Amino acid sequence: MKNLKRYRVRFHLARGDNYMKWQIFDKQLNTKDYIDPDSKSILMTDCELGNQPATAKRIYEGENKTVCAWVSCNDVMVVDKLPLSSTSGMTHYKFNPKKTKHFHQTILKNLKRTLKGINLSQEV
Repeated sequence: MKNLKRYRVRFHLARGDNYMKWQIFDKQLNTKDYIDPDSKSILMTDCELGNQPATAKRIYEGENKTVCAWVSCNDVMVVDKLPLSSTSGMTHYKFNPKKTKHFHQTILKNLKRTLKGINLSQEV
């Protein structure tokens, strides 16, 4: 089934000016914006977690990182950096294929589902 969500959000790891920033790709307008996670937060609704399991497995086993995970969503809001305490009621999801091959919360349980609203946090 083709993903019909408007936005695709992922962490940008390519060298250059946008290294370690969130990339927001608007599929309708065919534009990319880069958001610095040190000064801004991204709030998304109607989300689906996406990844390439084979690529994530290779990274987990020691290969260099490459694009293998993203969040597809219908709405994106960029706001001033939210203090961690203000997002305590939100569900936080992480993805770092050097540590685990799938999206997870604080426990390393594989998450494969559609989400209503999420707050992305950077995991190093």
